[in-house]
Amino acid sequence: MTGFMSVFDVPVEQGMAMAVKDINAAGGVLGRQLELITTNNESDPTKIQSAAQEAIEKGAQFVVPACDYDIGGPAARTANDQGIIAIGCAGGPLFGYEGTGPMTYNLHQASPGEGATMAQWAFAAGYRKPFVINDRGLEYSQVAGEYFTKKWQAMGGQIAGETTYQNGDQSAASQIADIQRSGADLVVIASYPPGGATLIRQIRAAGIGLPMVGTQAFDGTYWLDAVPDLSDFFVPVTASLHGDDPVAARNEFFRRIEQETGSPAASAFYPLTGYSSVQALARAIERAGTTDSAAVSAELDRFTDEDLLMGPTTYTATCHIPSLRPQLIVEYTAGKPAVVQRDLALTEVPGGAPC
Repeated sequence: MTGFMSVFDVPVEQGMAMAVKDINAAGGVLGRQLELITTNNESDPTKIQSAAQEAIEKGAQFVVPACDYDIGGPAARTANDQGIIAIGCAGGPLFGYEGTGPMTYNLHQASPGEGATMAQWAFAAGYRKPFVINDRGLEYSQVAGEYFTKKWQAMGGQIAGETTYQNGDQSAASQIADIQRSGADLVVIASYPPGGATLIRQIRAAGIGLPMVGTQAFDGTYWLDAVPDLSDFFVPVTASLHGDDPVAARNEFFRRIEQETGSPAASAFYPLTGYSSVQALARAIERAGTTDSAAVSAELDRFTDEDLLMGPTTYTATCHIPSLRPQLIVEYTAGKPAVVQRDLALTEVPGGAPC
């Protein structure tokens, strides 16, 4: 797995490999050993469908696409077109039943829920004048920023200002000037690394010390070299990889990653997603008593607060996005992240959950 998506997809594959190892050691699924088949789309939009087709031709009965709607969506459609389940972790709300097909399942809460969670946390924390920077680079970041604003306004709040950013832009001078004029008490970074880290560095370098809240794309430490000693930065996350997660099994999972790979996990969400995708499929297959996609899909649709490693997961026959899964809040202080709030439960997504 290569290209810009490899920073996300390689940890997903690591998590999948660990789940396959664990399940096979326990006897496999329906008495059969699981096999992990991989292909490389090189993060190239022109190669996504062919890479998915290659995996299917190698014998894949289930597909785990790249962790993004723009890159993973075409692979999910390729699987759906052949009656094959695709399960992944795209933030874009179209990665699910309605957007890519009835055989597509998302383990991410989706960016409407993520943006709404950021807003709900910020409002409860006492902020009243957020300035929103909306990265147009991916649907994920665009929608997260839009739903921060929608949720904020639904709670009766007013936005101090909004602007856009394009991931990869070398200068954030216009965004910095807008923040300085706005009178904001919080900066919302609806973006993702590496460009988002560049944006944060330039904001801090301009002398703006306001608290910031970012998307879950900033989970982990892999991007912090760009912003050493970062403080007053908050992120809603599914889990913490820093030894302070409230679920002991997740702390053990991250210890295992370091033991088995020789390096600590760079983020929590992606390896957890890989593990949980295999875990979800294995449970659904066992309950269905078959690997037939229709039967397995029916069992996935029955998941109600299913206790996967990444947390409670609920699907229905027409909703394949677990929008209301509780989150943690991690704060970065002098470059060190730590959980400062547990069980942040989103009350609602403006306009309803994605499905």
